[in-house]
Amino acid sequence: MARFARWLVRYPVVFVAANLLVTAVLGVFALRIRIESSLESVLPAGDPEVEYYTRVRATFGSDDVGVVGVRADDIFAPATIGKIARVTDALGRISGVERVLSIANAVDPAEDVFKPPRLLPSIPPSSVEVQELKQKLRSTPLYGKNLVADDFKGAAINVFFRNLTDAEYLDLGIDDQIRDVLAGESGPERFFYTGAAHVKQAAVELMRRDLFRFTPIALLVILAVLWLSFWTVRGVVLPVVSVVMALVWTLGALVLDGKALTLGTFVLPPLLLVVGSSYAIHVMARYYEQVDLRAPREELVVRAFLRVWLPLLISAVVTAIGFGSLGVNRITAIRDLGLFAVVGVACLTCTSLGFLPAALELLGTEPRTARSGKISPRLSRALTRLGQHAYASRAKILAGAAVLCVVGLLGALAIRVDSDFLYYFDEKSEVRTDTETINREIVGSNPFYIVIEGPSPGFLKRWEVLREIKDLQRFLAGLPGITSSVSLVDYMELLESGLNRSGAGDLVIDEEGNIVPAPKPRSFLEEPKNLEPVLSMIATSPATFKSVVTEDFGETNILVRTNLSGSRRIEETLARIRSWIGAHFPAELRVHLTGNLVLLSGTESDIVAGQIKSLSLALGIIFVVLALMFLSVRIGFFAILPNVVPIVLFFGTMGWLGILLNLGTSLIAAIALGIAVDSTIHYMARLNLELRGETDQVAALVRTVRTVGVPIVYTTVALFLGFLTFGFSSFVPIQNFGILTGFTMAASLGANLVLLPALLATTKVITLWDLVGVKLGQEPARTIPLFAGLRPGQARIVVLMGELKRFAPGEMVVRRGELGDEMYVIIRGRAEVWAGDGQERRRVAEHRRGDVFGEMGLVRHTERSADVVAAGDLEVLAVDERFLRRIQLRYPRIASKVFLNLTRVLSDRLQRTTEQYVALVPEQRATAR
Repeated sequence: MARFARWLVRYPVVFVAANLLVTAVLGVFALRIRIESSLESVLPAGDPEVEYYTRVRATFGSDDVGVVGVRADDIFAPATIGKIARVTDALGRISGVERVLSIANAVDPAEDVFKPPRLLPSIPPSSVEVQELKQKLRSTPLYGKNLVADDFKGAAINVFFRNLTDAEYLDLGIDDQIRDVLAGESGPERFFYTGAAHVKQAAVELMRRDLFRFTPIALLVILAVLWLSFWTVRGVVLPVVSVVMALVWTLGALVLDGKALTLGTFVLPPLLLVVGSSYAIHVMARYYEQVDLRAPREELVVRAFLRVWLPLLISAVVTAIGFGSLGVNRITAIRDLGLFAVVGVACLTCTSLGFLPAALELLGTEPRTARSGKISPRLSRALTRLGQHAYASRAKILAGAAVLCVVGLLGALAIRVDSDFLYYFDEKSEVRTDTETINREIVGSNPFYIVIEGPSPGFLKRWEVLREIKDLQRFLAGLPGITSSVSLVDYMELLESGLNRSGAGDLVIDEEGNIVPAPKPRSFLEEPKNLEPVLSMIATSPATFKSVVTEDFGETNILVRTNLSGSRRIEETLARIRSWIGAHFPAELRVHLTGNLVLLSGTESDIVAGQIKSLSLALGIIFVVLALMFLSVRIGFFAILPNVVPIVLFFGTMGWLGILLNLGTSLIAAIALGIAVDSTIHYMARLNLELRGETDQVAALVRTVRTVGVPIVYTTVALFLGFLTFGFSSFVPIQNFGILTGFTMAASLGANLVLLPALLATTKVITLWDLVGVKLGQEPARTIPLFAGLRPGQARIVVLMGELKRFAPGEMVVRRGELGDEMYVIIRGRAEVWAGDGQERRRVAEHRRGDVFGEMGLVRHTERSADVVAAGDLEVLAVDERFLRRIQLRYPRIASKVFLNLTRVLSDRLQRTTEQYVALVPEQRATAR
């Protein structure tokens, strides 16, 4: 990457121009971004239940019924009923509305089957007509439970829409037209409006408002953090430009893919602003670090780039893994957020490592202002004390983290899942209060379908099947939260009532020959032979009954209205219905429950499964990446642990505070994990750098906390405040997402600055790029006895676990008389051993590659017996007891070979010494004679 960095510095104009060109091109598409709140986005992709629901809507019409609720002291008062009639007529004229049904225009087939009159012959009705109507409403659930409240102080105006897409509903402006109609009839009566289409439209409006509200707020927060971090204009402007460019690229890619911002992806812009600011802060921090070190002008950007590119790139990969793990979720909105967040992270990486360094080079060196140095030194001193405390109190810190994890896990057991779309809105929002008022005081506004399919056409004409349907409706009527149900049987009973009324007054001759009134006919449900006339009447006008039965009587539909809320309660009710159907319906009848209510409540299991899969995948992959990067499963565990603790605390907080796990909060764990690991990687990369040539692990640890801790604090503050801006959202899940993610980021800061140093207090950190960078020459296992039997990669690990020292020609490696505790293995170069002083000083030995010297210092910690001097450039591996313990703990298999080789080396040295001594004794005796 050094070559790339120098090329970037040589041609900064090319890099800046290329980035601006890409921004301009993709910006054209980004301006075309759409905002949608389709039901499909919060449902599992490719779910057969969704496809089935689509078919049912095409067959029986949409269950997407809008309900205008009216509350008054008396809905039959002349002024009130007049308003209901005018509103009914006005709503019926709105484009996209198929029909409107209210007490003002409902007809009564019981009076005349072929030309049914209206329930209210005139408006306003007379007192007699009102009393007759009330009696009909009480006796006919088909109307009474769907048009008026039981206390006659509430009425429902049911708006049936054509089978519109969400985009068509929005383009027609149906919501605005309905609001205008209701506003024109305001008065003592209170009007309320709800329905699935209205709720989704309200969600789109809130998303648009949120997007234009907290995106600028997030940007202002980032500007403030950047200014407090660097106190320079370029330290603020360049990072913001870099992040905004990446955001434009991402939105352009989203539009090119044919996507729109939905309930899941509309958090993408502020999310990328927040995450991108942390990348830019790390780049700028390394740049200003080189400025403060007075790096040469031509090397300034290059050195900063070489210090930051690898940890930033790995951080981006890990963050992308966290986001990408959401891609396994079956819910479309969550999956799209994960996938396009990965695209965003890639764009942020490109602008941070491409545009930002090029722009810095183009602008030239900028001296730091007097104010720019005030905050960081104070923060550095505080971090130094924190690092020292983390080392001194590491046992207490580890115990405290364990206690917090236990508390968090206990709280996590109490987490409740809920996917009720209405709960996405604030308790005081108009859409929620209107819906709850209509449900509580007028009629049930949350419908679903029960679809019954026979094995063959005409099967549903059977008397016993119709009886089963009626029994099911009686069961439904007894369930809490079910306000009414409408089926084919209800229409048939109404038709039969009309037929019977037309025959009322007939006279018959009894057994005694007397002319008497005909007995009251029995219902077809009681007398099967009375069924045929009713079926014949339906056959004369099948289109009239298309909402409840197909023309061939092969499939029928029951529309069930409820005031249920909360997916847990909804799911329990649906389970009871399914259980009853399974116990009472014959196996040849296939029964399905479907509709918006059913599908949304069914996503509860998908949210839980998605949470488990995404978090497990993110944890697993990130752990593998860290273990590979730091060449140790143990270090991988140490690296991920400080990021798991905040996640455990997050789940515990949700459980203890009763916060629901839903579409918004299910995003937090995987996202927070991917982002938080960023600080860990920068910390460990810096610790690795500080440990090079350093024998004092604690000193290296404290310096790491002091240096890299400053940008980590800055980035976490930016993340914390940036995520808190989501608290301004109108959606409860997004509020919870922002606030909980922000505090999870704060917890991860504490874990990275306190827990991570405690874990690494006595641990040597080496990285994959260190391994690649170690040069041991040809066949180290053959030329260096200590590495015998080791593969090249294993030999490099041994070198990295120890301390590699370099000496210039003539530099003293070992001085006679000093205490030593290290043994040295020559990796490259030559060393000479000198003994004696003055005129008697002489060279007694020469060591080359693979030779060992100073072994007695390792074994006995004694004084050195001779001087060892570098005979040219010399590179040696220092081996001490700490090195031996470290390698035994981290790499026991490699350690066993090293110990065996060390034993052989010492044995060989002892043997040579003994042989030299034995050879020397006869010479000394001969001399003595």
